[in-house]
Amino acid sequence: MNVTVYSFLFAFLFLWIGLFEFAAVNRLVYPRLRWRYEKAKMTQQQGIDPNMLLGLAKVVGFILLPVLGFYLGSRA
Repeated sequence: MNVTVYSFLFAFLFLWIGLFEFAAVNRLVYPRLRWRYEKAKMTQQQGIDPNMLLGLAKVVGFILLPVLGFYLGSRA
C-alpha cells in the first residue's frame, strides 16, 4: 500500500460522505425511531435502543468510511 496524495484526498472525501450520512440519520431516521421506542416502552415491547443506531452511524461515518477511502486512494 502506497501512501499518496490521493490516499488523503479520498479519505477526506469519504469523511465528508460519512458526515452527510450521519447528518441524514440524525435528522431523518433517529427522531422517528426514538418516538416509536418511547411509545413501545409503555407496553414493554421496545427493541434495541435508537442510540445504538446512532452509535453505529458514527462508527461507519467517521471511522470506517475514511479508512476505506484511504485504502481506495492508495490503489488509484
